[in-house]
Amino acid sequence: MGSTPINISASRGAAVLGMSEWSTPLKVWMEIMEAKEPGFCAGRGYKLEPFEESAAMRWGLAFEDEICKIAADKHNDGITWHEKEYEKSGFDYITCHIDGYYKNLKGLHEGKTTNSRTYYSKWGEPGTDHIPRSYQIQVQHQMLCSGINDCIVSVLVFPKMVDEWEEMGWRPDHSNGGESSHDLNKLNEDGIHMDYSEEIGTLDWAQALDQMGFFHQYPVKANPDLQALMLEKYTAFWNANVLGKVPPEPRNYDDIKRLAIEPKGTIVATEEEWRWSKEYKDITDEMRAANKRKDELKTLLIKNMNSRAEAPIDDDSVEKFILVGPDGEKLNTFNGKTFR
Repeated sequence: MGSTPINISASRGAAVLGMSEWSTPLKVWMEIMEAKEPGFCAGRGYKLEPFEESAAMRWGLAFEDEICKIAADKHNDGITWHEKEYEKSGFDYITCHIDGYYKNLKGLHEGKTTNSRTYYSKWGEPGTDHIPRSYQIQVQHQMLCSGINDCIVSVLVFPKMVDEWEEMGWRPDHSNGGESSHDLNKLNEDGIHMDYSEEIGTLDWAQALDQMGFFHQYPVKANPDLQALMLEKYTAFWNANVLGKVPPEPRNYDDIKRLAIEPKGTIVATEEEWRWSKEYKDITDEMRAANKRKDELKTLLIKNMNSRAEAPIDDDSVEKFILVGPDGEKLNTFNGKTFR
């Protein structure tokens, strides 16, 4: 806990604003309070989950230097001030660390990694500032603290989820200067080395992915209106919640569990709570019955389709059934494994 940041950092900004996919204002508040006063959460019966490093975090950190190098080469520029810390003038609780600073372009460098599925669903056209909302908040936070008005966000896209690669035994390798000891020309169409060596030379891999079109850049300019709103929200959060030691409103079920890990005594339901509880149980029972009937119908349909077909379909089939209605409308399909 001692190494946990006490302030509102750039990576926490979106969560404090309630705009993060991975965290909430309450979770950030608990992290800050625990860092300020060790034992704060347990003393109040709150449950703060221990930090767990994900595969995405491991790979993002492993490729951080390689992304920086490729980004600098793209602009024939140097990137310095790695991990330099800034504090917003007049607001010592708003801080950030930057990934780097372009010497000639006079702008911030921010490096990211993602997978192709997430990239195509959440990132816009390269060369625009259309980046995921939480990253937009992060770089605006960095510009707010540093006073620098430009940032280039560089993203290295992995063709697959890194969790899948780790399950296959792959690990990023910084030895040998990040260079691979195998022939990178053997990368297959998914960007996976064909000899399935367990060690990945991060520099060679990043350069190979760049050559394959998996490296993109997004210039982002400072947005004074957005920064002013962020500053207002940060200040309210710090004064009311952190200094006031009052938890923010829970945003989801996980937040509720963080605030009340065990029941304390018996609570008599109000009439409104009784109605909600009864409705919840009724819906649960209906869903259970509907799922049971759904499985029965699927079994009947597959059995009848197989009995009427020229050749039954099994798990090894390459064909599929298509069930159509009297008017020719497609109703269901079955390929031996999946029924839709």
